Amino acid sequence: MSPRRLLVLLTLALSVALSGTAHAAASKYVEPELTVKPATLDRALHCVGAIDHAKRTPIMLVTGTGASGAEAYAIGKGALDSYGAPVCYVDYPNFTTADVQVSVQYLVNGLRVMSRRAGRKVAVFGISQGGLLPRVALTYWPSLRAKVSDVIAAAGTQHGTILGDRAACAKAPGCIPAGWQQGAGSQFLKALNAGPDETPGPTSWTTVRSSDDETVQPQTGPHPTSALAGATNVLIQSVCPGRKVSHIGTALDSVTFALIDDAMTHAGPAKLSRLPADVCAHPYAPGLDEAATTSLLTAAGGLTGGRSTSQPRVTKEPKVRAWMRVRVP
Repeated sequence: MSPRRLLVLLTLALSVALSGTAHAAASKYVEPELTVKPATLDRALHCVGAIDHAKRTPIMLVTGTGASGAEAYAIGKGALDSYGAPVCYVDYPNFTTADVQVSVQYLVNGLRVMSRRAGRKVAVFGISQGGLLPRVALTYWPSLRAKVSDVIAAAGTQHGTILGDRAACAKAPGCIPAGWQQGAGSQFLKALNAGPDETPGPTSWTTVRSSDDETVQPQTGPHPTSALAGATNVLIQSVCPGRKVSHIGTALDSVTFALIDDAMTHAGPAKLSRLPADVCAHPYAPGLDEAATTSLLTAAGGLTGGRSTSQPRVTKEPKVRAWMRVRVP
């Protein structure tokens, strides 16, 4: 055998060997163990409507920082009731102000239980941190990808908000753990965003945001923090020019709920071309009274904002856990 031919064969053999090693490594990925007690996780999950053997795709409602799942459901109840699908929600630790790496375990358990009870795939709708948590869950627990048909993330903190003072947080009494982690440049987000796929799995991803968001910025320009590569990314003002929409208001906007309906009734993410022609005729989702909802949003903003000082605070960002540094297949 000629030296040249021998070199070719050795190269091919090495390529096959490396390919096999990579495949074996991917197949050996072990999902992180849930460290929160199962009974605690189960008590935090609440479902409304006929979730068992559901006839329609159920919705997992994921609240944002500073609110309980029950409060998020109460704020959106009129719209969710009007939509008519079964809804589940989770009460996360410390009103969703705790370490995101702990809170996500509650969502992982909730999605497992919910999909099992429903006997079908579920959709996830989250606001703010509630738009980020599903991404963390589906990234590091890939078995969930087959259980979730759609993720619709409103004002998600995907790439961090530039608002907030990290220097001030480093002084006593500090800031809430989830506040540290959702700031632009946090070690948590660096680990998450170092991954190869912002919209993992066969799940369809849709994001919606407002240029007026007073909490999560930037939302315009070349790199909106809430937008995800691989998703349908929608700026509300591009659909309804001149509309004023607050951070929490993003979750109740008529455009957001039209996107939810479109995503859940079609294969793939939502499409702007399919939205109703009158989507801008009413500022809020069907089932919501305009005056009452405006007052509710003002009260909700004060409630959630107050939790940033009433809940436990720390003077440094929680340590990034080992499982977040793994490049998941």
